[in-house]
Amino acid sequence: MPLPVLAMMLCTFCVGTAESVIAGILPNIAGHVGVSLSAVGMLISVYAMVVVIAGPCLTALTVRLPRAVLLPGMMGVFILGNVIAALAPGFGWLVAGRIVSALAHSTLIAVFVASARDMAPPHRRAASGAKVTLGIGLATVVGVPAGTLIGDNWGWRATFWALAVLSLLSTLLLMRHNVPEPTPAEDLGAHPKAMDSRRGFTIPVPMILVASAIVLGTGGVFALYTYASPYLTHVAGFESSTVTVLLWLYGLGGIAGNLLGARAADRHLTAAALTTLGTAAAALLLLVLLVDNAWAVAVLFCVLGAAYFATIPALNSQIVASAGPTSAAMALTVNNSAFCVGIALGSWLGGAILARGHSVLLVPAGGAVLAAAGLLVSGVTSWLLRTRPAMSEPRIPAEV
Repeated sequence: MPLPVLAMMLCTFCVGTAESVIAGILPNIAGHVGVSLSAVGMLISVYAMVVVIAGPCLTALTVRLPRAVLLPGMMGVFILGNVIAALAPGFGWLVAGRIVSALAHSTLIAVFVASARDMAPPHRRAASGAKVTLGIGLATVVGVPAGTLIGDNWGWRATFWALAVLSLLSTLLLMRHNVPEPTPAEDLGAHPKAMDSRRGFTIPVPMILVASAIVLGTGGVFALYTYASPYLTHVAGFESSTVTVLLWLYGLGGIAGNLLGARAADRHLTAAALTTLGTAAAALLLLVLLVDNAWAVAVLFCVLGAAYFATIPALNSQIVASAGPTSAAMALTVNNSAFCVGIALGSWLGGAILARGHSVLLVPAGGAVLAAAGLLVSGVTSWLLRTRPAMSEPRIPAEV
C-alpha cells in the first residue's frame, strides 16, 4: 500500500472510530455528566446531522484549496473537536466538541477517497479508494471495541484523548507523504460545464438516484444493526455474551467485503452494485426465515457485513460515474451524506416497528424491504447510465 494511501486510511480509521465509539461509552458519559442515556444519544444524532448538512457546504467552500493544505487543516479541525470533547466541563461543551469533529468528517473522507482514486489507473480506482474506506471497517472491528475498552478502564475522556493523539500521529504521517494534487485546471478547458460547477453545484438525476439507493440500502442494513442485540438475544436465542462475537463476525465480513467489492467494481461496476445490494436484501430476508437456526444466523450476519461493506466501493464508483461535470470529491461528499441519512433512516425504522409493539423479527423484514427498494433504484440508475454513455465515466478530474 503506498504510504500516502496508508496515511489516509489511518486518518479514516480515526474518523470512523470517532463517529461510532460514542455508542460504547454512552453509559459512562451519562453517569459522569448527569444526563439521561437518551440525551447522550444526541451526541450520535447531532454528529450525523452536521455531517449531512455541513459536509457538502464545506466541500464546496474548500474546493479550490490544495490538498496539501486542505487535508492537514481538516484533520486539525477534527483533532480540535476531540480535544474539546476530552476537556468538556459539561454536556454542552461535549456536544460542541462533537459538532467541531463532525464538520471535517465528510470532506475528509470524500477527499481521501478521491485522492486515492486519482493515484490509481482507471481499472484500479475502486480498489484504491477501498484501501481508504478499509479504515471504516477497521474502525468497526478494532477502533470501537478499543475505544470502549479505554473508556471502561480509564474513563470516557481517555477515549477522546486517545483519538486525538492517534489522529495527530496519522496527520503527521500524511503531511510527510503528501497526496498528489488533481490534474491541472487547464485540462478542464474542453468541458465548459466543469467551469460552471465551480460556481454552482448541480446534482445530475443519476447522481440523485445513486444517493437514494445508498440511503435505502444503508437504511435496510442499519434497521437490523441498530437493534442487533435484541434480535440476537430475544429472537434468535443467543446468550448476551455471544452478541459481541457475532458483531465481530459482521465487522470481519465487512473488511473482506470492502476489498472484494472494490475488485468487483473495477471489473464490472453495474454488476457489483446490483449484486452487493441484492445480497444484503437476501441476507436480511433469510435472517427472518432462518431465525431458528443459530449457525445460519451466525453465517448470515457475516454475509450481511460483507455485503454492506462491499456496497461502499461499488456505490462510491457509481456515484462518481453518475456525477457528470461535478467533481469526484463533491460527489463523494454527497455519498457520505447519503450513508448518514441511511443510518438515521434504518435506526428510525427499527425503532418505529418496535414502538408499535411488533416483534423484533419484523425489523430485518422491514430492512429487507428497504434494501430491495435500493436494489430497484440502483437498477434504474444503471439503465440510465447505459443509455447516457456520455455520463458513464466522468471526464472531469476530481478537483479539491
